[in-house]
Amino acid sequence: MRLPTSRVILSTIFLSVFAISSASYAARNADVLTFAPADDGGRFITLHGSQNLQQWRFNAGVYLDYAFEPIEFADQTGTRRQGIIDDLAMANVHGAVGLFDWWSVGFNVPVEAWQTFYNPNTLSTVVQKQTFYGKLGDPRVDMKFRLLDIDRYHVGLAVVPFLYMPFGKEEYYLGNGMWSPGGTLVIDIDIVNRIFLTVNGGYRSYSNFRYDANNANAIIDDTIQAGAGINVRLTDSWAILGEAWHEGVRTAYLKNSLQNPAEFVAGARWTPQKHARGLAITAGGGRGITTGIGSPDWRGFVGVNYRRPAVVSLPPPPPPAEVEVRVEEKIVITQKIHFEFDKAVIRKLSYPILDDVAYLLSINPQIRQVSVEGHTDWIGPDKYNQKLSERRANSVRDYLISKGIEPDRLHAVGYGESRPIADNNSSRGRARNRRTEFMVVQ
Repeated sequence: MRLPTSRVILSTIFLSVFAISSASYAARNADVLTFAPADDGGRFITLHGSQNLQQWRFNAGVYLDYAFEPIEFADQTGTRRQGIIDDLAMANVHGAVGLFDWWSVGFNVPVEAWQTFYNPNTLSTVVQKQTFYGKLGDPRVDMKFRLLDIDRYHVGLAVVPFLYMPFGKEEYYLGNGMWSPGGTLVIDIDIVNRIFLTVNGGYRSYSNFRYDANNANAIIDDTIQAGAGINVRLTDSWAILGEAWHEGVRTAYLKNSLQNPAEFVAGARWTPQKHARGLAITAGGGRGITTGIGSPDWRGFVGVNYRRPAVVSLPPPPPPAEVEVRVEEKIVITQKIHFEFDKAVIRKLSYPILDDVAYLLSINPQIRQVSVEGHTDWIGPDKYNQKLSERRANSVRDYLISKGIEPDRLHAVGYGESRPIADNNSSRGRARNRRTEFMVVQ
């Protein structure tokens, strides 16, 4: 067979970690499946971010993608002679679960939804089109180990070892008949919680083989992979995304015209904030940048996934807060005061709690001065947390003043992350540290 030119797609970028036992297979071939979504439902599409699923949080979803002419016969000038696969629609079923806040495991299973296929090995001068449904591609399993927490430092680092398993139909270019381990190194950046950038780079191991004796470039060997992506959060519910990636054979990197796919995709994502929190719907498209097996003339995709929220939904309006006063010490409230995310705006849910504090102060005139103290967890820079705690303390003070409490009885102060009362390494501890206290000063 004479080998196709086409456009590229790769999936992610990797670094080898898995140790596996290899198996021999009778047939090996080039793999046309290059669109492989990240399985943990993170901020990007096929590229990884360093942020992990929290312990026992999970993601489950499916991406449907259509690739037009991902592999075809061409002459030496690159002119199309005949298609091999003209249409390829795949469903990528994926999921992941966090074992710890720093360690998660996941999988992706590609299932053919529709494929038009022209057998390149037929002896007939007229190649008949065949249509297939339901065939399996090579599944992938992976892990993610977070090394640097982007939520705390605004720069993240992670390693993602992975393994592709030879269960796909390699005679239809839906796999290459071998165990294929590798790994991805992930570096990403959070810019003011609005723009997220990621760079993936890695390595994938293959058994070396030639799948077309007539073409010097028809060689499968270890590959080097690279990619970059951006997520821009327009609102709390909408984001735009863009990615570009490349995978090339190590022994002829950037030179092999067949095993040198590169592609870009772009899309939009909707994540509802009130109803169905945790749901994400992503849609977009792209095309190949270079020639290479698996990259289409154009691609379209849509994905739906549910990622169990890291922060649970707010509870229904509470009963009257239990408030007591010890004049020598502090006013104690037993319910949390909720603010808008990353803001100093008090949620209406907390109004009844502060109303009770205002009532308590109004019937206890002997309390002459109260210090309203704001505290945060350690996520984010120290200076930012200090300012946030001050703004939130002032918001509480302003609310109490609006309820008739004399301004000179209230003094707002922020302590940032400097006075934790629980372990900041756990989500439960961080929730306890994000608090407002009322200290009786006089």
